[in-house]
Amino acid sequence: MTRACDGLLLDVGVVFFKSVWEVADDFERMEGLPPRTFPGRGPFDVQSGEFVDEKWDAYRRGEIGEREYWLSSAQVAVDRGAPLNGHPQLMRAMFQRDGIEAIRPEGLALLKAAHDAGLRTGILSNELMDFQGRTWVEAQEWFGWFDIVVDSSELGARKPDPEPYEVAIDLMGLPADRQVFIDDNPSYVAGGERVGLNSILLDVLEPWVAYDQAAQLLGLEPFGRLS
Repeated sequence: MTRACDGLLLDVGVVFFKSVWEVADDFERMEGLPPRTFPGRGPFDVQSGEFVDEKWDAYRRGEIGEREYWLSSAQVAVDRGAPLNGHPQLMRAMFQRDGIEAIRPEGLALLKAAHDAGLRTGILSNELMDFQGRTWVEAQEWFGWFDIVVDSSELGARKPDPEPYEVAIDLMGLPADRQVFIDDNPSYVAGGERVGLNSILLDVLEPWVAYDQAAQLLGLEPFGRLS
């Protein structure tokens, strides 16, 4: 299979990790919480038409930012009784709870395949360490399969500012056009395109599509849907 890229850069939230929308039902059930303690399911609510995620609609209208969407929705859940279980905020409590399958299986499969093939791999995130904590992140088996980590919560500049992309490109040690970057935020994908990365938008409703596109660019066999 022809290889167009030699490096894989991944966003984490929604991309490598599943979204809060996808784990909220399990978390609520495990904690004995009423359904919809976490108030919305973002694009899943849009797709079903059964519920309205008002904060997601505000985000789509540009009235609030992505970080504000997640943290304000999490605060609603905490106000409704969602436990932090000793964690500083709900995002960490949800994803680090025993029984929650946090990692997207297609992402894990592609990361391992790229690592095993000797390709360069990296994280380019806005808030991985802020949301999950460096100690926990570095203790995960998959962390060792990443060659580099660029986290804007530690860097000081956030996507789509060009600085995080440029730092990641430099650390990866490959030309931008030899790297594939996956993100779920259209503005962050556009930021990657502006610096020359082969940027792929992940649709949370069909995440395996983005991973299959990346696999083809990396000369690896696509995995299709694994979840």
